Amino acid sequence: MKISSTSFEASTANAMPVPGAPGLGDSLYPNFGNGGYDVQKYDVALDISDVLTSTLVGTTTITATAIQSLSSFNLDFIGFDIDSIFVDGEPADFTRTGQELTITPSDPLVEGAEFTAVVTYSGSPKPITSVAIPVPTGWVIFDGGSFVLSEPDGAANYYPVNDHPLDKAAYTFQVTVPEAFEVSANGVLEQTTDDGNTKTYVFEARDPMASYLTTLNITSGFNIETSVSKTGVPIRNYFAEGLPDDQLDLFDLQPEMVDFFSDIFGPYPFEVYGAVVMDTNTGTALETQTLSIFGTNNLGRSSLEGTIAHEAAHQWLGNDVALADWSDIWLNEGFATYSEGLWFENSRSAEALDEWVVDTYGFVEEFFEFFTPPGEPQADDLFNPGVYEWGALALHDLRIEVGDQTWFDIVRTYYDTYQGGNVITEDLVDIAESVSGMQLESFFDRWIYNDYLAPIPELDLVFDGHIVGDETANTLLGERTDDVMFAGGGDDVVAGGGGDDVIFGEFGDDILRGDRNNRSVQNGATGDDIIYGGAGRDRIGGKGGNDKLYGDEDDDLIWGDNGDDLLWGGRGNDGLYGGQGRDTFVLAPGEGTDSLYDFTQGQDVFGLTQALSFEALSFATVGTTTQISFEDEVLIEVIDFMTALSSTDFVSVV
Repeated sequence: MKISSTSFEASTANAMPVPGAPGLGDSLYPNFGNGGYDVQKYDVALDISDVLTSTLVGTTTITATAIQSLSSFNLDFIGFDIDSIFVDGEPADFTRTGQELTITPSDPLVEGAEFTAVVTYSGSPKPITSVAIPVPTGWVIFDGGSFVLSEPDGAANYYPVNDHPLDKAAYTFQVTVPEAFEVSANGVLEQTTDDGNTKTYVFEARDPMASYLTTLNITSGFNIETSVSKTGVPIRNYFAEGLPDDQLDLFDLQPEMVDFFSDIFGPYPFEVYGAVVMDTNTGTALETQTLSIFGTNNLGRSSLEGTIAHEAAHQWLGNDVALADWSDIWLNEGFATYSEGLWFENSRSAEALDEWVVDTYGFVEEFFEFFTPPGEPQADDLFNPGVYEWGALALHDLRIEVGDQTWFDIVRTYYDTYQGGNVITEDLVDIAESVSGMQLESFFDRWIYNDYLAPIPELDLVFDGHIVGDETANTLLGERTDDVMFAGGGDDVVAGGGGDDVIFGEFGDDILRGDRNNRSVQNGATGDDIIYGGAGRDRIGGKGGNDKLYGDEDDDLIWGDNGDDLLWGGRGNDGLYGGQGRDTFVLAPGEGTDSLYDFTQGQDVFGLTQALSFEALSFATVGTTTQISFEDEVLIEVIDFMTALSSTDFVSVV
């Protein structure tokens, strides 16, 4: 399970001023955002003289706190001519390299001090193509005006910003346009001033917001419709003039959707909600905070109701509870996609949800070659459908596994715990385990990080060619081909056959073998197998071939048998037998104390996870046993082994 920082905290060291980092170290996009400070507020003032070219003069005032002593700091900013930069009222030097704007104040910024940076600039927003998907991002100009749709890296093309979800801030937008145009933006419209030739709009978005969720939209006119949900949430919609009324009717469901999701997740977190629909193809819809954006490409489609529900649900999960790292985007999109199914269950029937799940599973299966696992998006394919539909299916199967009431308790606790903050997948796993009282790490690994689509037997959903057990005690035998096998929930016996098999024990006390015969290699059954024990006290045998054997939860017995195997006991006190071959025994903190019965020095090695290094380990001999420890935890006991170990006995594993 991956672990990333979920905090955005100040350093405690009083050091000499140093430059702030030009990136926050995101695992997919290391240079997104900037280090050394935390922004509280952006005041973005734009005077647009020509809407059709978006020619403007801008002044962005940034109120922030230094979280380390800074000799300089960076902002993300693309294009424009910079006229001046002031920090705390004094002129500041600056340089530009690509997207990085480096600002050197006249005096260093002291750790803990609040400061103000004012950047004045002019020109037109430079069109950019996102690093994550080859579509225009940020401020986009079209024939009738402009719109802003910035996920994940477009905000910097119209104002200087710390462009990462870890640094949320409040916003004021002050936008001046020629008299013939109108503006919509995040938050509450607090003021409109008409001086005859121009109009100035002031929007306040007082709740902290990730930069990619900002939106600012200009066109010749909006039809503004307002209402209030039964729970008191103001709804205002900006529909570009000229759009057919009958294609906008489904937006009337938004008040009911907001109330429904408030029942599930918690009270609506912001001051206002609604949608803006532009009279152009926006490429996609986006959950821009308090004002989701849609285009003509969304109208008239059978999917529109689900899309409206999807963007509404994001206000809780994705916006208020935000990402700490872009690699965990499935937390945003999986929940929002499954919320479409929840909405249909609420507004139609339980059967409607089942139908939605069946259709979604079928879609994933049909186009599976284009999917990546939900927790493994690639930097140039962030919005792969795996983070949407595949992630949603994982949440539905979790609901089946833990039961309805527990699932809804998990979701509510997850939201209550992290509202206003940032999360990684491990945070959801921890909440799910705490609320359910179940061990679920292997469940999430199976659904979120593996290359194989798990089954949902309750709806007879099995990927073509996979071998699947049910909740009873099963005996499953693979073929001589490469099998993918899911044991189900009982105490199962599973044997893979002669190919390179992948076996998931899932729940129950299972006997899992890479090949069919008991322990010896016969009939050429020597596939390179991958076996996951799942929850339960399992007995796992790799047998022939170079196997990867994972005990996952509980106290397991694992035999590598023949071949060069990798044995990882997982959580619990496991018994490990490498057998013949050059085996790797993985050590990981926080997973219990394993017992290793046949370590051969010079042949076998210990694998160290990222949290460990050889220098951090300690060694002790107790009787005829060698104990390997990290801090105060005994990681493994090597039975009948008293020889000194050196760094050559250890390797790094991912």
